[in-house]
Amino acid sequence: MAGLTTILAYGAALLAVVAMATTTIRQLRYAMLTAGLAALGHFALTDQIGWAIVCFVFVAVNGVQIWVLRRRARRGAMLEEEVSLFDRLLGIDDPGRQQHLRDLMQWRDVEEGEVLMRQHQPDPPLIYVARGGVHVECDGKIVGTCGPEEFLGEMSLVSGQTASATVIVAQRSRVATFDRDALAHYARAVPEVDTALTHALNRGLAAKVRRMNEVAAQGSAENAPKA
Repeated sequence: MAGLTTILAYGAALLAVVAMATTTIRQLRYAMLTAGLAALGHFALTDQIGWAIVCFVFVAVNGVQIWVLRRRARRGAMLEEEVSLFDRLLGIDDPGRQQHLRDLMQWRDVEEGEVLMRQHQPDPPLIYVARGGVHVECDGKIVGTCGPEEFLGEMSLVSGQTASATVIVAQRSRVATFDRDALAHYARAVPEVDTALTHALNRGLAAKVRRMNEVAAQGSAENAPKA
């Protein structure tokens, strides 16, 4: 029992130190909640009831604050599409950073046949597709499609080059266009946002490359001479 209480005491202290190194309010709350639970276990097992009660209150307060943060992020003025983008795709849960990103986005509904960007277009927009789908054309030929929870124009954003393809709406879609310059400036200023955005864009590019390879392999198999 003594060994367990010692582990809990050291664990609580270590988690408190970790909490000081966190970069978001939610991370801080989760770290302190876990530290409080460890401390609560230590004091309860060592019959220090007064301190155990203090830790219980500490845990309860942090639990309530975490619930408030989650509720504010999910049920505030955010659109359903924004919740999906921030929570699932980017993994950004800080309400302040979510709001800043929202200020850099413009949502609109686009109809079939509308051109979102053209091949060789300089500084093409960064577009997020929430619903619907688009065709990707290169030199007049359809080379791929993109659908919900995918970005368009990320290759140009990363490389600084012109648009590598033309993007045409294939069906009525819901999209968000980002202010490229403001987004780049904000990402440079906030490492967490930069990391989240970079990972999301890289995952999207990797998925597109895999799809293109699969299509190419399928085409090669269909064109191969039959024995």
